[in-house]
Amino acid sequence: MLEELPLKKVIGATEVRNHVGTFLNRVHRGDEHLVIEKLGIPVAVVISMKDYEQCRRFLAEQMFKDLGRKMGAAAERQGLTEEKLIEQMEDDRAAVYAEMYGRKA
Repeated sequence: MLEELPLKKVIGATEVRNHVGTFLNRVHRGDEHLVIEKLGIPVAVVISMKDYEQCRRFLAEQMFKDLGRKMGAAAERQGLTEEKLIEQMEDDRAAVYAEMYGRKA
């Protein structure tokens, strides 16, 4: 079952300043996401820590996927197969191990 998104409420900076405690409680409960405007221009959003952490995880996953695609494309441009990449990684791992511990793994 899908969760419902919190309500999006647009408020002015002055209203936030005057009622910050109330707004923080509503955000913390997950009732609302607050879009704060200054002179009618959206400048910030206040969301719960839970929603913030979910957003950060989503962004990190997207960055990881993008990095994988870029690395795959770079390997392809160099004519490297997956098998060759694995072989090179094993060689690198063995070299790092030897450097750190003075012998092969």
